[in-house]
Amino acid sequence: MVFVYGIIFRIQGYNATILAYGQTGTGKTYTMEGASYHIQDQNRGIVPRSVAEIFKYIEGQSNLSTAFEVRAAYLQIYNEMVSDLINAEGKSLQIREHQKKGVFVEGLSEWIVKSPEEVYSLIQRGAAVRATASTKMNEFSSRSHAVFMLVVEQVLYEGDQKEEETKRVRVSKLNLVDLAGSERVRVTGATGKRLEECKKINQSLSALGNVIAVLTESTKPRLHVPYRNSKVIFGFVKNFT
Repeated sequence: MVFVYGIIFRIQGYNATILAYGQTGTGKTYTMEGASYHIQDQNRGIVPRSVAEIFKYIEGQSNLSTAFEVRAAYLQIYNEMVSDLINAEGKSLQIREHQKKGVFVEGLSEWIVKSPEEVYSLIQRGAAVRATASTKMNEFSSRSHAVFMLVVEQVLYEGDQKEEETKRVRVSKLNLVDLAGSERVRVTGATGKRLEECKKINQSLSALGNVIAVLTESTKPRLHVPYRNSKVIFGFVKNFT
């Protein structure tokens, strides 16, 4: 129940990131996606549960004075290169920081979705092209960090008339991040291309660990948070801390 209430609370105009973090082969992708997306499946993962709760909330709140728009995007960070998992033309994308928009991915496609089924279709489409490979520890090892993003825009009108001067807009963002797993080369037997992937994965996860350590340190003054040491941190953690 805590998870469900947390998702609904975030729709009130807050941003959040949920990370699946851990060693390779420990079930991070399964935790995020689960066995299926069917609403009756008790083994659904965090992603389908989050999506279902968001649309359930929207269905209950939509009326003449409140309207919602939900947009989805899906990307991967492979060897510290950002690419769009839904739009094949979105390669080598750049992460930017704007005074008003905050951190965003330039050129990343966003798709308006009107039901959980439309979201799941996009996820499956993106997952099919995500970088994966076989290692000694995992037959289907994720070789990239995957980020599925949902933006919920809520428009509220005061009174009975939908007039521009009475309009208020709340924008909430949810990043659902399936990180590639940390690896030990002597255990996975990585060589060549797999070895280079391993280095980048471990480097970014180490940078993430350093940021978490700084953010949670309560006994010392916070002098510097090294957000820019990895794209996965700068793009999808900095905005939500």
